[in-house]
Amino acid sequence: MHSTPEIIIATFLLFVVVIVTIEFGKTSYSNLKRHGDDELEDVMNGQGSGAHDNFNVMPDFENPPTLEKSDLIYNFQRNTVPIVIEEYNLIFFLVAKAASSEWLRFFLRLEGNDRWCSNKNIHNSDQNGLKYLGHYPLEKAQEMMTSPKWTRAIFVRNPKPRMLSAFLDKAIAHSNHFAKQTCLSFAYAGGDLDYCVNHHEEFEFFLYNITTRIGKNVHWRSIYSRVDEKWWPWINYVANMENLSEDAEHFLKTIKSKVDGVSAWDRIGKTGWGADERHCDSLGNSSFLAMKDTRHKTNARDHMREYYTPKLERFVEVHFADDFNNPFFKFNDIKLFGGGEGKFKPEV
Repeated sequence: MHSTPEIIIATFLLFVVVIVTIEFGKTSYSNLKRHGDDELEDVMNGQGSGAHDNFNVMPDFENPPTLEKSDLIYNFQRNTVPIVIEEYNLIFFLVAKAASSEWLRFFLRLEGNDRWCSNKNIHNSDQNGLKYLGHYPLEKAQEMMTSPKWTRAIFVRNPKPRMLSAFLDKAIAHSNHFAKQTCLSFAYAGGDLDYCVNHHEEFEFFLYNITTRIGKNVHWRSIYSRVDEKWWPWINYVANMENLSEDAEHFLKTIKSKVDGVSAWDRIGKTGWGADERHCDSLGNSSFLAMKDTRHKTNARDHMREYYTPKLERFVEVHFADDFNNPFFKFNDIKLFGGGEGKFKPEV
């Protein structure tokens, strides 16, 4: 028969074993579910608020996808390769007609590249001096796309204003170039050249013919199709252009220099910007994107009811269904017709 002290000691030891087992189980489960917690905490707390709706918790680190040379995000032939800003551990996916020119100028300026305020072609990846994911070896690029130490960001835009913006900019504001170059591409793809030249300034023709026959053009290609499906869960910052200036400020405050810890917002974002960023000697005093560059501004949201019909609105909803129906984009509802008149409010 055991004495009372022995029973007490045995009970205490059993209690210790149970506590250690529980804590070990918690640790093992945490490591299994969130491999790299220290790095993830750096991203979510040190670099980003973690509470902002645009920040996405990373998927399972133990089973990342494999980056292939043919992937959209790596192959330069597709014009879908993201920018890399090493000092800020940032991979940024540009989207045409979602302030892409402004973002290019921002990153050029952040890198100390004089092209940011020039009239030179900043969109040519062979000439603008920026680094892109495709410039890195596959193994390094793979690490950058899956590491919790890196922020992978994109600003998306609702297809309805985005398509009208593309039309107003390319087919109307640059009508001559569109007739000579885009209509030629349309003809090469099997379309009628003369019909394109004569009707390219009609929004219906643009939607029904241009976006379908030459649909891989970056200006009207769906955003979701620009990134390989396997990589969408690994883009951990997805923001909406409808809240552009506010989201841009939040985003730029979350990415910080590995050299001195200063955020991109504090470095160059909070002041020194104007309506025209092509003259280095006439900079403004506004924050980045507070005054969108007038050369690209089309006010598409204000003109939507002038150009859209119920039929055209439905066409965009169907043709760009991948942008509307995925778990990553959080578009505000824009319904122009069909009883949804009260839901649409033009931008001020």
